Amino acid sequence: MNILYINERKWPDYLGDSVFHGLKNTSHNIHEFSDDTAWYMYDTEQSRDRWKETFGDDMGAGFTLFHTLKKDRIVSTDKRYRFLPMEDRIKNKYYDKIIYGTAWSSLPYLDEICSVYDKNDIIFLDGTDEEFDWYPRDGDGNEIEVRCNVYSIRDTTQGLITNIGKVFKREIPIDFKEDVYPISMGFPEELIVDEVPEKTQEWCPLTGTNFPKFMKVSDKRYGFGEQDLYYEEIQRSSNAWTMKKAGWDCMRHYEIIGNGTIPHFYKLQDCPPKTLHNFPKELILKCNKQKPKDSYNDVVLELLDYMKSNLTTKKLAEYVLS
Repeated sequence: MNILYINERKWPDYLGDSVFHGLKNTSHNIHEFSDDTAWYMYDTEQSRDRWKETFGDDMGAGFTLFHTLKKDRIVSTDKRYRFLPMEDRIKNKYYDKIIYGTAWSSLPYLDEICSVYDKNDIIFLDGTDEEFDWYPRDGDGNEIEVRCNVYSIRDTTQGLITNIGKVFKREIPIDFKEDVYPISMGFPEELIVDEVPEKTQEWCPLTGTNFPKFMKVSDKRYGFGEQDLYYEEIQRSSNAWTMKKAGWDCMRHYEIIGNGTIPHFYKLQDCPPKTLHNFPKELILKCNKQKPKDSYNDVVLELLDYMKSNLTTKKLAEYVLS
């Protein structure tokens, strides 16, 4: 299967990047729309240098999903491949699926794609998790400012994206009525530990901001290239706090499970049912309420097995394509 992946946002998005990572680990041919699409996903010095030059410290340390792919990169504009012009590839349906990795960024060739492709073969990923400003153009071509939130659905020249394609949405409020598919982030399978690591401390020190006062927050920060140190801190901890931040879905949840530690998820019981739709909520709520002692290793192994079967980026990509 040939798949065109379009992401012109020009900076990382955990949902879109989770799906892209998974797609690259399938047997399908994944073409990136442009050089800006997913350059930061590859395990190369060029990718790392470009990250530091482009983002500095503004986009975090580039952990987990980023700089991980040991795959050949296929960019649709690369002249080495001698592809037909994009208009001809769309007209001739060279691609079996078109995936827009961020529904609120620019949507190049949307009119041409909609004129040829079936709704089920056009996919939009919506990973927004808080209010944001969107700048569409009016009928005269003037840019206008629109305030959006998790209830908003992207409108286009072809109508609402829910009418022209399959929309996978990360944060779905309990009273949300639109026709979308629930989706959550994924974790790279190759980063999941195989067994329960040795535990030398009860709680993993929190790093970051906006945590409740009763949670102890460390001044420690892990910088670019220190993913191994960050993971080792999680692995030697028996438990680790996590919680809703801007949205309910957060890569920290997956990093805790993938590194063989039990997540203690603050107020998980309030999460809407279609958000974190395939997350092991019941198991985590159960062990958060009654902290396991004798069965600790069994619980961790159950979480690791669940992750391998449901929460990897490859499983995520297969879900999107199904």
